Amino acid sequence: MGSCCSCFDAISGGKHSSQNGGSSTEISPRNNSSKGSIPPPSHGLSRAMSAPTIRLQGFTVSGSGLALAKIPIEQDAAYWEWHVDLPGLPRHPEEDGDEGRMHSVNITDDDNNSDNNQGEEDPYALKFGVATRKDRHFYKSLENVQEEGDEASSRDDGTALMRPISNLRHNDVIGVAVQQSDLPMIQFLLNGEPLPECTINRFRGTVYPAVYIPPGASEGGGRIEDEGISLTAEFDEDHFREMSPHARFGPLLAARGIL
Repeated sequence: MGSCCSCFDAISGGKHSSQNGGSSTEISPRNNSSKGSIPPPSHGLSRAMSAPTIRLQGFTVSGSGLALAKIPIEQDAAYWEWHVDLPGLPRHPEEDGDEGRMHSVNITDDDNNSDNNQGEEDPYALKFGVATRKDRHFYKSLENVQEEGDEASSRDDGTALMRPISNLRHNDVIGVAVQQSDLPMIQFLLNGEPLPECTINRFRGTVYPAVYIPPGASEGGGRIEDEGISLTAEFDEDHFREMSPHARFGPLLAARGIL
């Protein structure tokens, strides 16, 4: 009879023998299956989809070029922030009011279509918004265009669904709110204040949070080194510094991602 019990213990993974003081170890099918499982998607910035000239450290972007987040926007309404780090350019107290707010948006008047960054006057303005998925081939093609001396359009350089905001200061907060149901729209806020002139309508397809830092990003007409400015992406609601434009805009959900 004892031998039968021993056989049963071996088949069942040793659970009974361990309860009776035996040395057999219980086998967990859950643990075995988890070894080959795919980790859940998480927030972050994508090295694979960002320009080679961009430097990524955690959630912080510096250098120059286009940078994309890992997580696509799949929910109906999402909100996230970019926090500006530029210690040499603090915002003065008198600039906190709306009348003294140091920003400008230079876009052409083409009924708010996404192809309207052609007329911007400040070549060093940082751009915020979303972008479609990018790869190494895209950046290689863009590099070839630049080497030939041609100026890439916003459609060609990946910033068609982005808006330029000039004269940013240290600790400024750029909020981006995207809604996809009913009327697809991208809204922008500077330190909690809406920028209605930046609004983008009528976009389609899978997009990712994105930021663009042009080479030689400038402030007040004076150029600064690329490493002098950095932007930190904030997707955690607990760390937002400002309010979203409406309660329906929740933090970006990590539904699926790109490695």
